[in-house]
Amino acid sequence: MRSGLSLALAYRHVRAGLGRMVLSVAAVALGVALVVAIRLMNGAVLASFLDTVDAVAGRAAFHVTAGDGLTFSEDIVERVAAVPGVRLAVPLVTGVAFPDDESGELLSVYGVDLTHEADVRLYHAADDSGALLDDPILFLSRPDSILLARQFAERRGLTTGSLINLSTPGGVKRFTVRGLLDPEGVARTLGGRLVVMDLYAAERAFTADGQINQIDVVVLDDADVDATRRGVATALPPGLTAEETAVRKGVVRRTIGGFQAMVTAFGLLAVVAGFVICYSRLGAIFEARTWEVGLLRAVGLRRVVVFRELLKESLLLGVSGTAAGIPLGVFIGRHALPFVAAATAINFRLPVPSAKASVDLGGLAAGVAVGLGAATLAAIIPALRLARKQPVAALTMRGREAPADRSRMATAAASGLLIAVVALILWQRISESAALGNVTTALMAVAACALSRPLAVRGSRFVTPAWQRIFGHTGRFAAIQLGRQARRVSLTVATLGLGVGVVLMFGMLGWSFERTLVSTLTDRLRADLVITSAFVSGGYRPAPVNEDLLAQLRELPGVATVAAEQEKDVPYGDGSVMLDAYDANCFHDLRVCRWRLGAGASPDALARVTHGEAVLVSASFAHGHGTRPGDIVRLPSAAGPVAFEVAGVTSGQPVNAVIMRRESYRNVWNDPMVTWVHVALERNTDRAAVAAAIARTLGQKYRLQIRSGPELVEYFAGQARQAFSMLYLMEGIIFLLVLIGIGDTLATSVIERTRVLGMMRAIGLHRSRLVGMVLLEGLAMGLLGAVLAVGVGLTLGLFWVQVQFPAILGWRLDLHFPSRFVIGAIGLTLLLCILASFVPSLRAARLSVPAALRNE
Repeated sequence: MRSGLSLALAYRHVRAGLGRMVLSVAAVALGVALVVAIRLMNGAVLASFLDTVDAVAGRAAFHVTAGDGLTFSEDIVERVAAVPGVRLAVPLVTGVAFPDDESGELLSVYGVDLTHEADVRLYHAADDSGALLDDPILFLSRPDSILLARQFAERRGLTTGSLINLSTPGGVKRFTVRGLLDPEGVARTLGGRLVVMDLYAAERAFTADGQINQIDVVVLDDADVDATRRGVATALPPGLTAEETAVRKGVVRRTIGGFQAMVTAFGLLAVVAGFVICYSRLGAIFEARTWEVGLLRAVGLRRVVVFRELLKESLLLGVSGTAAGIPLGVFIGRHALPFVAAATAINFRLPVPSAKASVDLGGLAAGVAVGLGAATLAAIIPALRLARKQPVAALTMRGREAPADRSRMATAAASGLLIAVVALILWQRISESAALGNVTTALMAVAACALSRPLAVRGSRFVTPAWQRIFGHTGRFAAIQLGRQARRVSLTVATLGLGVGVVLMFGMLGWSFERTLVSTLTDRLRADLVITSAFVSGGYRPAPVNEDLLAQLRELPGVATVAAEQEKDVPYGDGSVMLDAYDANCFHDLRVCRWRLGAGASPDALARVTHGEAVLVSASFAHGHGTRPGDIVRLPSAAGPVAFEVAGVTSGQPVNAVIMRRESYRNVWNDPMVTWVHVALERNTDRAAVAAAIARTLGQKYRLQIRSGPELVEYFAGQARQAFSMLYLMEGIIFLLVLIGIGDTLATSVIERTRVLGMMRAIGLHRSRLVGMVLLEGLAMGLLGAVLAVGVGLTLGLFWVQVQFPAILGWRLDLHFPSRFVIGAIGLTLLLCILASFVPSLRAARLSVPAALRNE
């Protein structure tokens, strides 16, 4: 029993062959590092968003909102307070402001009724013995009074009585600091980025008189929270919801979870490439010891003992890779976290969180499971093959590769997998299940590995005459070697095909996303200038600006027409939909916007939208909800559900959106703010001169960002590239795995052919010929891998662009092929193959002929 658990024999073998296992350990380490880094980053980003939800909640049991900062009458507070079980119903105005400088630091603004101390204590649990305000009467009598978090004030050198300019929707305003908040409650969770105002001053600055956007509810100690929430929900008008913090956190988890699952799936595809490398290396090591195992079996060693000892060796390899991969993953995760946090915020139009990486047991366990599991699974088939070999047959295998399995079986297996993939794709077309798409992706990866064997066997037959014709006898010897080591070459081709194919899929997905966005916006945006706030409130979305700006813009010389746009997210079905509201002239004045409508739109669709009689929906919305022209969509509002007829489906908005006249939107949702202002200029007007005039007269007041239409499109393209920036890390790791895979195969080939290469040198073959032969072997494997990679990349890319990405995020993308990216990736792959071949080729050239001939 003790011998069965002992690792002594396995350790001696691993130590003796450590040089041969280094690359496999590196492959396992990279896979473990990627898994640990993704888990660490996903956990930190999600935790930061959930902490923000907790910060907003304070100590409230649940909240009453209209969704995404939309406003409603403060008279609702009395209804909520009258519900049995409610101890406090606290009206709030929430918004964002920015210091008037270049920092872009987002401050969360809370408007609270400071005459009610209990309301204030809900968010700032300071010692009751200390007064929050030195002079409450002065604070309430001056609308410029604010409280700042002490951390923020200390960073800026501010004290009580200091003046600070803040950029608000109504422009830059000067405020007076009347007090400092200790780092407790909301102030602590938000990292000091908190401004507290009196409720009525906040209404004038961020909403309108009598309009709030949230009610926080505290229940009595002996009251049932769920029963009280149901009672409040019953008392509310349609369009307002009462949600517990746990429910809101669940929504955040579902929203971000799909995106993070996509990133995890991408990472696991890279892990599969590392698994193939490990499988190839262990197969080569075990195969080289076939005759040794035959001797041991001949003297009575049982098969189960052989199998167990080989698995122990793979386990030690996995332990080594895991030990190296976990700290590497933590390092990568901590340094890449800001980029992943920013990419997540852009995708979901959320403020960039202050995420802090912390190592959790779940992430470490996942890394250990991947490292040990991959190494052990990679050893099972080679170990079984070796343990089941008869001793007599094993003794004849000294210095020879085991006979290859018939490629016909591999072809049949690959064909079966392809049929299964097609069936799953058709099934997902109907079900639109993201989980099913991940299964389909995994099956595609397995099919790619199965196809590598027939490709390597048949490909070598085409490479041989081509290499001989181009490179002479050196090329012929190199190509023949591919056929002699078909199993190992096929595994290398699988590593290249799958790894580089995944990179090509990343390129197709990112390029299709970017070009869909660019082509859609280029076609729709016709204005000469687009004006926004210089600050970003969440993701790519600029901070809102008060619509008073529009009248001031119309008065400027050279301005022909102005059209404003506002975006808000509201609940719809099981998710949310973006309301995209435009001024009426945006639907009929081609100087501002152009809307392309799909088949079935009513002839007067744009005219009806202009008059507020109907709406348009995006193609993503129509596909996701099965909506057609003539259907009715019902949207929630503070005044109750509002019904709109769909006049047409447009490709002018790529996201899941309902497009309507802004006047209708403002009347229903009480929102006078705008996000984008489209400005068309009079003919023969100097655009730069008008932009300079706007910046001079209004830019300082509102802190505006002025862009031309093409500049705005380029801004969105840059945001799209940033949203996919986390894929660059995975691409780098995949190319490292490619380098390891090809280097490992060629190094093994040179070691196993030491006597053959020595004989070649003995009969007069020049060293340069040996170098060329090994380099050409690497290049040939690179070409075969590139062929498989193009097929895998096109298949995965087409599937993710057309099927899986819409299922996860709801965006309908047009397929765009990144030809330059593909050429660059294939060129880099071939270069890496040559570089990986360089060291083994030099080793082959430097072999001592006598030592090589004596090699066993």
